[in-house]
Amino acid sequence: MLFEDTPNWLDISYAISAGLKRKKIIRRKGAAGFMETDEQIYLRYTETDDDADLEALLVRYREGLLLFLLGFVRNAEDAEELMMDIFAKLAVDKPNFEPDHPGSSKGWLYTIARRNALMHIRKKRYETVPLNESIPSDAELPDTVLLRKERNRKLYQAMSALKPEYRRVLYLLYMESLPHEEIAGIMGLNIRQVYHLVDRGKNSLKKTLERMGITDAQY
Repeated sequence: MLFEDTPNWLDISYAISAGLKRKKIIRRKGAAGFMETDEQIYLRYTETDDDADLEALLVRYREGLLLFLLGFVRNAEDAEELMMDIFAKLAVDKPNFEPDHPGSSKGWLYTIARRNALMHIRKKRYETVPLNESIPSDAELPDTVLLRKERNRKLYQAMSALKPEYRRVLYLLYMESLPHEEIAGIMGLNIRQVYHLVDRGKNSLKKTLERMGITDAQY
């Protein structure tokens, strides 16, 4: 699914996947020395084709998008390919992102990720996420910086055992710290549906954490 003429910046992702030293690029400085937002970086990329700008966004969002996509496809190779497709689309198509776009650049990227995942599922003509999930072991979890913290790891393990519709909204709420309104936009839901899923998801999460021997979790 990757483009044959994709820019050189894609090599950075493969280096990261191979466990090489990750560059700590989250924000770039503008001409005046001020830290730029992700929106400013992307808009400049669409005008200048500076691979360093897209590389900065790749490093910033790669792991979060991978974990989110795993809530749809439950296969690390498919999730990696879908994540790469997102950045290939940004590199080649340069879809519009307006400064006044509702929500953040993160929300915009996660909306693209959800659409790509659903198209992938429809293309395969089956739902790749089993309805009854077991709690994954530490060895089965992806090796990401986010999951190296014990709290995040246990939370992600517990969420992995929930129904897909619960897991996806709770991931955005707990792991990405997104507000309910932005989650609604990403998931294509109305705000009442999001609150309902979060409430039901929290109840299921509580029971799953108790199965894991965690009874004092604050969430």
